[in-house]
Amino acid sequence: MYGLGIVAIQVILFRHLRIFGAQADLVLIFVLWICTKKDKTFCLLLAASLSFMQDAMTDLWGLNMFSKTLLVFILHGYFNRISQNRLIFWQVFLIIFSSAMLHNFFLFGVSSFSELYSAEHILWSFLLISPLFTALTGSFLHIVKEDS
Repeated sequence: MYGLGIVAIQVILFRHLRIFGAQADLVLIFVLWICTKKDKTFCLLLAASLSFMQDAMTDLWGLNMFSKTLLVFILHGYFNRISQNRLIFWQVFLIIFSSAMLHNFFLFGVSSFSELYSAEHILWSFLLISPLFTALTGSFLHIVKEDS
């Protein structure tokens, strides 16, 4: 249920909040958070379904779905191990930043077949500024969340 709200917020609000053409990926932050709480199969299915809805609403048919599902498949074990630790701001920032860079690298690699992102300034915005914006948003949410 929360996932549908996250996708709606991403598509309605965060898609229009751009800095240098880059946007934060709230769905990615939510999927990474769920990876620390649930098992791998549930996380893969959730990442696939949420990113499919995100793709359907942003006309990127399958790009986010492939990238987020592959990211969860690769990094779930790591997120499951670090979930027992209490992380501070810069650790959360680095984890989200590196995960977002890897996600955007996968997304860019798949989208290069369709030449969706072909300009050089879009490449730098996509591979550096967008993960930075996502990491700042995720780190802020980590600070303001209540302990559970």
